[in-house]
Amino acid sequence: MDLSVIIVCFKGWDRLAKCLNALNTFSGSGYSMETIIVDNNSGDDGLNKLEERFINFRFIRNKINGGFANGCNLGASYASGEYLLFLNPDTVVTEHEIEKLLAGARTDASFYIVSCRQVREDGSDSKFRGSFPGLLRIRNKPVASTDKKNGIVSVSFPDWVSGSVMMIHKDIFLSLHGFDEDFWMYSEDVDICKRARNSGGEVAYFSNIIIEHNHGGSSRINLRTTSVTKCEVQVSRHVYIYKHKSGTEKLLMHSLIIADNILIGLLAAIAGLILFFIPKLFVRIPVFLRMAGYYCGVAARRSWISPRSVNFGRTEKNGNF
Repeated sequence: MDLSVIIVCFKGWDRLAKCLNALNTFSGSGYSMETIIVDNNSGDDGLNKLEERFINFRFIRNKINGGFANGCNLGASYASGEYLLFLNPDTVVTEHEIEKLLAGARTDASFYIVSCRQVREDGSDSKFRGSFPGLLRIRNKPVASTDKKNGIVSVSFPDWVSGSVMMIHKDIFLSLHGFDEDFWMYSEDVDICKRARNSGGEVAYFSNIIIEHNHGGSSRINLRTTSVTKCEVQVSRHVYIYKHKSGTEKLLMHSLIIADNILIGLLAAIAGLILFFIPKLFVRIPVFLRMAGYYCGVAARRSWISPRSVNFGRTEKNGNF
């Protein structure tokens, strides 16, 4: 088996169906492939309906919503492909582009992780690559990379690429011990890219390969889900800093993020209270309350790990300031 496509989902059935419809058109003439869908305990019958429609795909039911990293690792444990392609359920792919991505991954053994250009349905670019977080880049925003030529393909080497489209040889994935499940959602892709680079590998981005990605399918279902995911963006940054920073830089980065979430977050929450009829502002209220609760828990537990992480509360994970 050449390739195992692994998709982790939480509801968002319409977008997932569109993703699976695209995969279901693949002829299999250029490479052998299997598709594995991991449902993170959505709690409704949406998965059953899709399972009836897509009988050639494998559906795995996670007993818990263990987050993206946990779901990806679970899917990988069932995979038999030489390469793993982690794919978001709000992507739409073509057989030819995936074939090119697989060929790109095989061009150089130093390419531990590969990804490609992602565009929205309207054709506009979605930048899902960037530089590792530092004091001047705390928010971890994607940045452009300078393309180089590698044979007949255009490839650049950013620090990280998004887990929304990420291909990796299974042996390398196992040698890196998969995604770190201390992360519930967000930054687990930055973390694995960091570990891949620390192990001597490259993170390669192919700008001539294009996949459609309409961001936010599973993370923007309702107010509660939106507030949870917005909080986890911040929580994941703290977890990343704990794992990859030290000394004064570590202290300053934690402090700046806390100040931003508490001081700026409070002002945003007040604005949301006043302008409650604007959903994008109103959501700042539960976001602020959740972050305040998280920081109280951090002080009590002396641990940055999200309470949603499957590793939360384990003895060996505590005291990780």
